[in-house]
Amino acid sequence: MNSFRRIFAVLLCALSVCGLCACGNKEEEAKTETDSEQKIEYTETWVVEPSVEADNIFALPQTKFNDKTNHYDVTFGDCYVIQKDGKFGFINSNGEIVIEPKYDTVETCICTDGYIATIKPEGSYRTTYVIDNSLSETWSYPHKCEEFSGYTYLWNSALEKVSIQNGDTQADGGSFLPEAVQLDSGKYGLVNGDKLVGASDYNAAGVFTGGLVAMSKGGKWGYINSKGEEVVPFEYEAVNGYSALGNSTTPYECSEGYVTVLEGGKYGIYKADGTQVVPCQYNALTTVHDGRAFASNDGGVWGILLVDEQISNGIAVKTTTQPTSQTEE
Repeated sequence: MNSFRRIFAVLLCALSVCGLCACGNKEEEAKTETDSEQKIEYTETWVVEPSVEADNIFALPQTKFNDKTNHYDVTFGDCYVIQKDGKFGFINSNGEIVIEPKYDTVETCICTDGYIATIKPEGSYRTTYVIDNSLSETWSYPHKCEEFSGYTYLWNSALEKVSIQNGDTQADGGSFLPEAVQLDSGKYGLVNGDKLVGASDYNAAGVFTGGLVAMSKGGKWGYINSKGEEVVPFEYEAVNGYSALGNSTTPYECSEGYVTVLEGGKYGIYKADGTQVVPCQYNALTTVHDGRAFASNDGGVWGILLVDEQISNGIAVKTTTQPTSQTEE
């Protein structure tokens, strides 16, 4: 009888070990399935194949202060700036050069709609032009904007209210739209409806645009929404030399419901809901306009990626490569 009990006990232990192994295998399978669900399914689709020769193509932010909302409105215009052989011109989102590169400088300013461009012939004075969004060129006096030094939003924790500082002048009143604010501690947070929402320990901030604002913590940038919720993870870098307000360098603002991000020298794109739709694999990538973006992996040769077919003006897609995937870390 004792022998039977010992045999039964041995069999029971063996079955238990098998069961644990089976559970471990199931957990491993579940983990593998979860990992596979995290992959970015991406089909590289070109509206225009890489064929446009340029030293650089980029979008210039057009920033205006809206007196009705006490908020900065940031847009990216209807054309991109194309740089070639040290000169600047304009190219549209179909890849057509609408103004040949001829300007020595191109910029935007909060005091002017459109663009400010200059030409300086050798041995002559610099000529300044204002170029509106229809790309009509008008001669202008030299641009010397001294009327607006920029607003800073400040949060008073004792009074729990927002004030706006313009140079040395400070006045009550916040933005009627969500906006990043500087705290008493020197850190940054987000105010929405005069209420501080979400975390308030960010080291730097961009401009709230398109439902998102870029914030920095731990040396990395991410994006939060109007509720202060993290939407795009804090894994990305500022774009060298870029700032919508001309101050410290930041990532790009949200454009047409998309944000172009930079990680380890490579660019990708997120939707405003936090879905990554283009993995970080391009050496250069613009903000999104007309549902597409200029991209380059070969210095000097650019193409136009299709990002959102629904808002892409029905332009025929020229080339589609096979789907690729990249695992999110």
